[in-house]
Order: sequence, then structure tokens, then C-alpha cells
Amino acid sequence: MQKSEKKLWGFPLTFWSANTIELFERAAYYAVASFVVIYLHETLGMSPTFSTFLNGTILWGIIYFLPILSGTLADKYGFKKSLIFAFVLITAGYFIMGNVQKFWPSIVGHSQNVDYTIPIVIGIVFIGIGGSFVKPCISGTVQKTAGVLATLGFGIFYMTINIGSMTGRTVSYFVRVKMGIPAIFSYVATAFAFIGLLVVIFIYREPKYQESEKVSEKELKKPKTLKDALIGMFIVLKNLKFVFFLIVIGFFWFIYVQIYNLIPLFLRFIDKNAPVELYTLINPVMIVFLQLLITKISKKWTPLKSIMVGIGITVIGMLLNTVPFLFHLDPALKKSIAGIMLPIGGIFMLFSIASMALGEMFASPRIYEYIGAIAPKGQEGLYLGYANLPMAIGTIVGAPIGGMFFQHFILDPHNAGKPIQAPIMWTIVAFMGVLSIAGVILYDKLLLKDKK
Repeated sequence: MQKSEKKLWGFPLTFWSANTIELFERAAYYAVASFVVIYLHETLGMSPTFSTFLNGTILWGIIYFLPILSGTLADKYGFKKSLIFAFVLITAGYFIMGNVQKFWPSIVGHSQNVDYTIPIVIGIVFIGIGGSFVKPCISGTVQKTAGVLATLGFGIFYMTINIGSMTGRTVSYFVRVKMGIPAIFSYVATAFAFIGLLVVIFIYREPKYQESEKVSEKELKKPKTLKDALIGMFIVLKNLKFVFFLIVIGFFWFIYVQIYNLIPLFLRFIDKNAPVELYTLINPVMIVFLQLLITKISKKWTPLKSIMVGIGITVIGMLLNTVPFLFHLDPALKKSIAGIMLPIGGIFMLFSIASMALGEMFASPRIYEYIGAIAPKGQEGLYLGYANLPMAIGTIVGAPIGGMFFQHFILDPHNAGKPIQAPIMWTIVAFMGVLSIAGVILYDKLLLKDKK
């Protein structure tokens, strides 16, 4: 009989090593998340639309869509091997992105008007594919090793994600201020990813299921193949009602993904030295300190009510960005807040980002619960595997549209010497949330009217 793994605070050591890996992977990503589109636009000279396309449609699209298949491959080849493969790609991806200005001009043979598209796409694809393996491997490890403490285990996992986010953004700020934007890719993100790789190689062990009545021997021995995953995708996506639900929830994520696409571009427009990572730091800070309270407030609500409240708060948060313009205030004019000079537009942006974090806490966890409730009986697990598709839909579509909005409503009028049209821009983005709420109500009341 194989010896039981040693435990710390009720969880086997593999559980803690997996969470450590997640912390470093998230620290690496969030060290650069707020500056990806700024780096591509300001430093490498790409257009806002193309920058947001690369960041949202390509990077986030791969990370949130590919786990449907990469999770199956991880089950087949083992989590440890899959994580080693993932972190090699992630480390290489960040290193390439941070050093393109050093090596690419010499490769193409000139230093003027260099097109960095090829190496940037390679770096982004590496990070995206690697990230798509990390998600199912780490969440799968938590599921296997938490046993009867699954609820607490996933709570710790969620907390770890946000601690990694806070760590990455904080370290990123100090390095960027001293060394510039490329350094947060080539040094900070690469270093965090490489440490994650070392933890996988030397500490992480292939997880084993803990004793739990929820897991049967049949489930333990049943392998999932790539063919199964493709068949499952066909089964789910031919359910047009469910696809409709995924799309309307995608409108909610359309708003959320602007935190890393449209909002950084606008912040740097009103303040060329805006510390975007510190603005967006409010998101994980609020989640770490308020998630338990929000869960307590909404636990007696139906999932549908919580989702709609969350989307509604997000809509209000986005509309806050119109306030300076409605009162004819210069968004770039700086005011002192607690001794810190911030542009008026940036102050309202802080409240906007905080509101979106609040909305996420109400909506995001309950979306999973709702999908489980509306799934056909016996197919709950299959349908929950597609719970991240709304995020993929929202970012694949929303990110480049955010870039187009910035170009059309901000840059083009500004370059033509005309007033910018920020209120129209923010109102259109907020309206996506209104469409999402209307779509969820329609889905629940009409398309599911016969489902108890």
C-alpha cells in the first residue's frame, strides 16, 4: 500500500505546492497584464485596435478557450509533465516579449520602423498555450487533493490567485518605474514564471485523489480522450439555447475585459505617466477583503438574482467614467486625494474599477452555479467545462472593439483638434451589460419556461 502524503493544515503537500505554482503563474501574468496593450501601442508602435486584438482575442482567447482540449491532454499525459511543458512555454513567452527590441532589429536587418508582430505573436501564443494548461492542471490538483475539504480548498485557491495578482502588480510597479516597461516582461514576469517552473520540477508531485464519497472508483479509472472532448464540444454547442446563454453572459465579460484593454489606453491618454498597475490593483485587493462578505450577502439569493445584481453594478461602474464630462470637468486636471495627485478622470476610474470588482464578486461564482442548474440531467460536469467560454467570447470580441472605440472616440477626434467623445464610448460599453441582463432574463423566462 502506498504511503499517504504528509498533510499541512488538513491538506496534502501537493495541494500547497499547486497553490504556490498558481501564485507564481498569476504573479507573472498580472505583473504585465495592465501594460500589455500600452507596451504594444506606446513602445512597439502598434495601433490600439491591433494591440487589444493581440492581448484579448489571441492571448485571452487561447487561455480561456483552449482548456476544453488542453485539460484533456493534461489528464492523458499527467499534470506534472503538462505543467513543465506549460511553464517552459510561459517563461519563454515573457522573455521573448520583453527582449524583442534587443534581438529582432538585428534579425530583420534594420533598426528603423521595425515591425515586431512576428516575435510578439510567438510570445503571446506561447503564454496563451502554457496558461491554458496551467488552469486545468492546478484546479484539477485542488479537486483531487482537497477531498472532503473541497469548498475550503477552492476558497484557498481563489485567494491564492488574488494574492499572486497583488504581488505581481506591486513588484511590477517598482521595476517599471526604475527600468521601463520592457523590464516587467523580461525580468519580473520571466522570473516569476521560472520560479513556478522550478517548483513544478522539484517540489510538485502528481496528485492522487483523497478519500471522498464524492469520487467513485469508476470515475477514478475512467480516462478522457481528445476524441471525448471533441464529441463533448459538439454535444454542448449544438444546444442553441445554451449557446445563447453563453453569448449573453459574454456581454458581461465584454465590459470586464476593458480593465486590461480600453481602460489602460484611456488612463495613459489623460495621464502619460499613469501607474496603471496601481489603478487595477484595487480589483484583487477588493476581492481578497470583500469576497467572503459578498458571498454571505448573496448566499440566500438565487443565482440569477446575484448574476443580474453583479452585472448591474458593473454597468453603473462603467457609467461613472462619464461623470467628469457631464459636469464639464477636465479629466486630465489633477486633484489631491489623501496627498496623492490624481487626474479627475483617474479618480472616477478608480471607482469604476472597484465597482467592476464588486460586480464580478456577485456574478462570477454564481454563473458556474447557474450553468450547473440549467444543464441537462447527467451532463452537469460536461456543461460546467464550458463555463469559461463566456469569458473567451467577451474578450475575443470585446478587446479589439475596445481598441477600435479608443481610436474612433478618443484618438481620432483628439488628432483632428476636436473634443473627445468619451461619454459616448463609456455609455456604449455599459450598454453591453444592459443587453446581458436582458438576455439572461429572456433565457430564464422564455427559453427555459418549461424547466423546473
